[in-house]
Amino acid sequence: MFARRVQRRVEPQVSPAIVVRALSARFPKWTIWWGQATMRYWGMSRRRNGTLIHVEARSAQDFVRQAREIDTQTP
Repeated sequence: MFARRVQRRVEPQVSPAIVVRALSARFPKWTIWWGQATMRYWGMSRRRNGTLIHVEARSAQDFVRQAREIDTQTP
């Protein structure tokens, strides 16, 4: 009998550091980092009125969604 090998597609893992650099370039008013212990993306941004806002996101896409929403609602 011949054993069949099943090939599985494995999506490449992108380093969180690379993702943080890309997010930081896209959102220059935000300080963004990857929490190794929490396995989440974090970001802080100071608004014109001095308020400090933060975001905690499970994925880069979630961070983008939240940051865009905040940026459109609060200058």
